[in-house]
Amino acid sequence: MLMRVGISVAALVLAFLGSASPQSAPAQEKTVNDKASQEGVVHTDVDLVSVYFTVRDNNKRLVNDLPQDKFRVSEDGNPQAIKFFAHHSDVLLTVGMLLDTGTNMSWILGEEAQASSLFVKHVVRPTDLGFILSYASRVETVQLPTSDVALLVEQAHSIQTGAAIGLPGGGPPSSRGVSLPGGGTVGINGKHVNQNRAAHLYDAARVATLRYLSGEVGRKAVVIVALSGDSQSESTLEDALKALLENDVIAYVLQIHDAPGRDDCDVRHIFEKDSLKKLAEATGGRVLDVRGMDKLEPALDEISEELHHQYSLGYYPENKNWDGNFRKLQISALEKGYSVHARKGYYAKHPAGNSVPAQ
Repeated sequence: MLMRVGISVAALVLAFLGSASPQSAPAQEKTVNDKASQEGVVHTDVDLVSVYFTVRDNNKRLVNDLPQDKFRVSEDGNPQAIKFFAHHSDVLLTVGMLLDTGTNMSWILGEEAQASSLFVKHVVRPTDLGFILSYASRVETVQLPTSDVALLVEQAHSIQTGAAIGLPGGGPPSSRGVSLPGGGTVGINGKHVNQNRAAHLYDAARVATLRYLSGEVGRKAVVIVALSGDSQSESTLEDALKALLENDVIAYVLQIHDAPGRDDCDVRHIFEKDSLKKLAEATGGRVLDVRGMDKLEPALDEISEELHHQYSLGYYPENKNWDGNFRKLQISALEKGYSVHARKGYYAKHPAGNSVPAQ
């Protein structure tokens, strides 16, 4: 993330830590604008690149107590001097849940709703923001960004009734083991399987990023629950990835598969090789393969734990040519036995016009 850094050290650190208290999106925007007009804005010529990342050991356990001197960072292969370093479990977070609702089976939607509601309870604190989108043949906003966890839980459960989905005919989705008539092919258990269903996953990632995350500070993430890979999006994988990287958004993808020995879903869980893995890992996130809807909740718990055990570092890039090109980043641990998960780079757009409030 490129930021304009305040003249005072206090302003610099506060901007880097993203310490402003979030509100709902419209209210937050108004508050920021009001503060800028009332207090003035500091403009400087110092540019900071900041990166959030997680570390795991050889046993895949999260490690959150390593000091700054255990890491190194390079940009396009050139070493950079780390100027800021912190553990960021307490920094404000804006997180979006992107739920695949392209199914006619209410039990699947119910599992998504229940797991998502528990996730927001665990992750969204009073200083954080959460929001929910659903996607199928179109992308729908289920809940705007808010710190009201009760409202997020209520709206997560609304997808089970089809309230945020726009099902044909306005009726609720069918129950477990029952399929709606018309179209598709017949699976091995006699259910209709729609092989041509729309799943606008890439569109959902771009909408979430450009509409609800681009103007936020602090940590930003999307969690995508996918019953299959993208289908029929107007956006490409490259479009979605660029939006995420330009706005410093970490993407986690949960690829849903039927549980072993079961085939009671009306969606063929087909994922293009490595496409969603590329989307997630390039942003510093990862893909989790979920073998059965009953495993969705523990998978989300893994993501919740990661979001509460992040580091961040910042550096002033030696290359001051803001040409808009993509620059590769690499953060590595100096000691063996640790793996670092961070975004793969950023777009070097000139930060002119960015600012931080005066302190």
